[in-house]
Amino acid sequence: MKMQFWSKTTTGKWAAGLTLAFIVLIALKMVGLGATIRLPLPTPVLALMGVVGFIMGLVAIIKYKDRALLTLLSIPVGIIIIAWTLAEIAFPH
Repeated sequence: MKMQFWSKTTTGKWAAGLTLAFIVLIALKMVGLGATIRLPLPTPVLALMGVVGFIMGLVAIIKYKDRALLTLLSIPVGIIIIAWTLAEIAFPH
């Protein structure tokens, strides 16, 4: 079975795009370039973007049987975002 890198479905493309945008923008904020470049997006907005990508990835996988690599990437990224958010709520610092 040959696995595709990019999805053919619109939902899968949106899931992959939102997940990749989340990864790139959060990496810029973590490296410190966010202070230099002045990213106008706060971290909760970026996390929401990642969760929306996760939900769209689930829809693409379940409804459209999409098995593209970037669509599948949205699932673990979304789970990490949700787990991190729940941990921040359960154990604030």
